[in-house]
Amino acid sequence: MARTKHFTNKLRYRPKKRLRWNQPSQQQAGEASTSGTRSRSIHRGRPSARGGEPEAPQEEGTPADQTRRGRRFRPGTVALREIRKLQRTWKLLIPFAPFVRLVKEITSFYSRDVSRWTAEALFAIQEATECYIHGLFEDANLCAIHAKRVTLMIKDIQLARRIGGKRHW
Repeated sequence: MARTKHFTNKLRYRPKKRLRWNQPSQQQAGEASTSGTRSRSIHRGRPSARGGEPEAPQEEGTPADQTRRGRRFRPGTVALREIRKLQRTWKLLIPFAPFVRLVKEITSFYSRDVSRWTAEALFAIQEATECYIHGLFEDANLCAIHAKRVTLMIKDIQLARRIGGKRHW
């Protein structure tokens, strides 16, 4: 069986304590104590828009903080969701315009006679390319699993190409 990454059940993400930069000092300027001793300020936070008294601080778990941070998924969860989403679709994964530019560049390098392509021919070349790359990644993934690794490396792709046999082009 293939080795997979295992994670503990502990939460890895703990919310950090927020630093309050605009806290008033222990005794605000222009404010004198009646007893002659220093008194701590009761109010904390930044001053309100009206001026005067500062607002009360918000708690750590308020809905405003939760909407700003968003949900944090465990490592690999989003990748698996994207894989399932892409497996359901039938569309091609490589963007068409950059692929066409690459095909035309390669064509002009090898032959000056062929300068124009029909859309159907470009679509067929792109479909064949994606099919080949998909098979190559499948074989390279098997090579990585055979080496008892989860991560795909360059040497896996090189081995998959070497084992793959004769190329038909």
